[in-house]
Amino acid sequence: MSIYICEKCGCIENTALGDYWNNIINHEPKICSECSTGKWHNRFDKKHWTEYGVKKLLELEKDGSMINATEYLKSIGEIK
Repeated sequence: MSIYICEKCGCIENTALGDYWNNIINHEPKICSECSTGKWHNRFDKKHWTEYGVKKLLELEKDGSMINATEYLKSIGEIK
């Protein structure tokens, strides 16, 4: 399961459930299902990236589970 951080609200989302691939193709911000449709899908609990922490997100990115941790965390000034 590939996950990413929503660039609008900061939640963790699954690439198959949010608009990740459409956003990539259209060069738009990577947003979650709730930011796109106004409603969370409820396939799993909505969690903000801070519930995982920087270290865990970077570990998930390193093992291939997380897609955009470094990019997102740099954009908000959490890492350099």
